[in-house]
Amino acid sequence: HERPGELSSFAVGDPPTVAHYHRRMRVETDRVSGLVDDLFELSRINAGTLHITLENVPLADVVSDAVAAAAPLARAKRVQLEAAPSGYGTVRGSEPELGRVVANLLLNAIRHTPADGVVRVDGGSDGRAGWVAVTDGCGGIPESDLPRVFDVAFRGAAARSPENDTVAPTGGGGLGLAIVRGLVDVHDGEVAVANTDGGCRFTVRLPATAP
Repeated sequence: HERPGELSSFAVGDPPTVAHYHRRMRVETDRVSGLVDDLFELSRINAGTLHITLENVPLADVVSDAVAAAAPLARAKRVQLEAAPSGYGTVRGSEPELGRVVANLLLNAIRHTPADGVVRVDGGSDGRAGWVAVTDGCGGIPESDLPRVFDVAFRGAAARSPENDTVAPTGGGGLGLAIVRGLVDVHDGEVAVANTDGGCRFTVRLPATAP
């Protein structure tokens, strides 16, 4: 029998149990840290205190880095991650912030795409703007929810919500897409979402470089 206040030797000494609780603590710590970072970023955007340095940014480089960073999560969730090898334009923007835009879109897409699904990135340029699009296999978003997906803390319908978020921390809180919209606005760009066959497509358009 255990004495009052005495810790169970099984809970402390059993390696699988210790590993389980250690992993849960680490995931929760990372999630809270990500949420704090997101709140700080969003507060700077909303307060108008986020100042960016504009330069010519090849979208191909931004996409390549974001895809590489997202690949481990995609593998963990057994989601196929594809990116068009070329065709991206060059835009006027800040590479770190644009990197976060694409990274957040990829994270959102992977989280809501079921195992064995596909997330694809492509892009292009029409002379006045460069664009990047991320298409997922989420099953679609109710039409009534489409205008709200970039709102702070919007979580969407239960059918679109991931059943298991324990694979990797996400930052949580429904802030990722709100940050995307805020950063795109800072660049005088546009972001939109539309349903596709079996999923949805997020498209970011950014001012092209001056001729």
